[in-house]
Amino acid sequence: MRSNRMGTTGLQVSELSLGTFEWGRRVDEATARELLDAYASAGGTALELPSFDAPAVAMVSGMRLPSRVQLLARAGVRASGDGAQLRTGRSDLLTDIRSLLRTLERDHLDVLVLDAFDDQIPVEESASVLRTLADAGDIGYVLLSHHSAWQLALRAAEASIPVAGAIAEYSLLRRDAEVSLRPALDYLGLGLIAGAGLGRGVLSGQYLRGIPAGSRGATEMSGYVGAFLDDDSTSIVQGVTKAAAALGVDPVDIALSWNRGSLCASTIVSPRTRAQLDQLLASDLDLADEIRDVLDQISDPFSD
Repeated sequence: MRSNRMGTTGLQVSELSLGTFEWGRRVDEATARELLDAYASAGGTALELPSFDAPAVAMVSGMRLPSRVQLLARAGVRASGDGAQLRTGRSDLLTDIRSLLRTLERDHLDVLVLDAFDDQIPVEESASVLRTLADAGDIGYVLLSHHSAWQLALRAAEASIPVAGAIAEYSLLRRDAEVSLRPALDYLGLGLIAGAGLGRGVLSGQYLRGIPAGSRGATEMSGYVGAFLDDDSTSIVQGVTKAAAALGVDPVDIALSWNRGSLCASTIVSPRTRAQLDQLLASDLDLADEIRDVLDQISDPFSD
């Protein structure tokens, strides 16, 4: 698996990052171990961990990670009965990260993903937390998620904070980052990791004829998937499946190839089975320029 640099920083990530959101939910421990081993054996280097109170955290804590695999651990948000609770203040963030380190039985996080920007917390306060953690060796790099361009720029302006880039949803079904983040990332020399790079699973084409049993769309995450089941998204997916049929490949190959040739250094994928992971690892399609141009046109969110 190829590895890419996050902008001009020293952080290197494999072109596929392994997401663990389903671990402890629809992925059991034995399967999770199998996925991690196969991913690492294929050259994967980035394991994305959800918020510290997610079921995946306890599961990962019992695993010995291969030495080449870096942990990208999210913090700054906690799930609550009323939705997400922001925790980016000094006391909350320090407490949560150190609790996470104890749970994982690790002395540092390779990459801390700050998962929110809270405009009720002074920027200097949250910056001081990141400085404290970096100076103590508790974190290696910082990635920013759910940050706008100006919020990202504020974080990156602090030279003592090792910001390497952003994680943002990015795929043929959501290209906002090209306008909202790319200019800032390029100017600051930072990289992008694409979240939901398969369009929340919709780009696989599995939803064109309804909601398959066993899919995310048939679970409590139906609203998350449903956001990409409108007419515009369906038209893009139909274009992807048409291109796939013409090339004799799977729609997933088209989606991943498009991402590889775009602005992201890595794409987060969250397979639930070994078969799904093997398909993703084997995907190495190189799209011809004319096909890429057509996909760019049909998925352009700013076209008339």
